[in-house]
Amino acid sequence: MTSESHRALLEQVVHAVVGRAAQVEWVETGDGWSAHARLQGASGRVSHVLTSPELQEARFEEPPCSVVIVTTTDEDEVLEALTKLARAALEYSRGGGHVERRRGLVGTRPVLVLRTEEDEWRIGKRSGFIPY
Repeated sequence: MTSESHRALLEQVVHAVVGRAAQVEWVETGDGWSAHARLQGASGRVSHVLTSPELQEARFEEPPCSVVIVTTTDEDEVLEALTKLARAALEYSRGGGHVERRRGLVGTRPVLVLRTEEDEWRIGKRSGFIPY
């Protein structure tokens, strides 16, 4: 897949999943990303969905965390991963989810918990559980 086809695929997913439920801004890409969509919901929360040839990512601003799904270059696999990430990003941008404090070896850390139609996502700074 080319960089242009990755952007077209992300545009397709954002249009289908997000529609008009959040304000979408297309951000200039860099650092190897093919396309980057910034979502802002009525709640004011901002999330991001990014795509590259083999990495698909969703980023959340508060708490600052992200989740990456590694894919092959197969279009169906990329489409599935981007759809799941876009659903999580939209749920966050709508004001969904909450932050839990999890105990670790050196104190506590924030974990973003989101519920989508697939299941529950738990996204921390260095670890997470995603329904896949």
